Amino acid sequence: MIARLDELIALFNAQAMDLPDGLFDRKTQFVLNGAPFETLLGQPPDDPLVLMLTRGPAGYRFMTKALQHAVPDAKIERGEGMRFWLSGHLRGTGEAINTVIEIVLRIAPAGWVEVAEAIVEDGALDKLRAARVLP
Repeated sequence: MIARLDELIALFNAQAMDLPDGLFDRKTQFVLNGAPFETLLGQPPDDPLVLMLTRGPAGYRFMTKALQHAVPDAKIERGEGMRFWLSGHLRGTGEAINTVIEIVLRIAPAGWVEVAEAIVEDGALDKLRAARVLP
């Protein structure tokens, strides 16, 4: 799993939308600070279109594009365990961001990620959200 995560980080840092084979299933759920991604879109979370956009490889890509919009030069590095560093400059202000993201994975018996939860410090998350809506 660590090798596949390192591959995912390298792809993210290259701004590629490819994924390591078998890392995510179409049902993989992404969670941000305790909130499932599908609940953050302002639409009914059980709407089939919302689920299609927020789960699995499509959900990863949708979320990644939002992050790369907020931090165009975003880079991720893996620290110890499941701690990751996000760095770059916020869109609009150019303010540098350096924040730790804790990742919690629930792995399905078949070896793919069933649930991926990111825990981001609230102040950093607020800055990312603000930068995401800037032109």
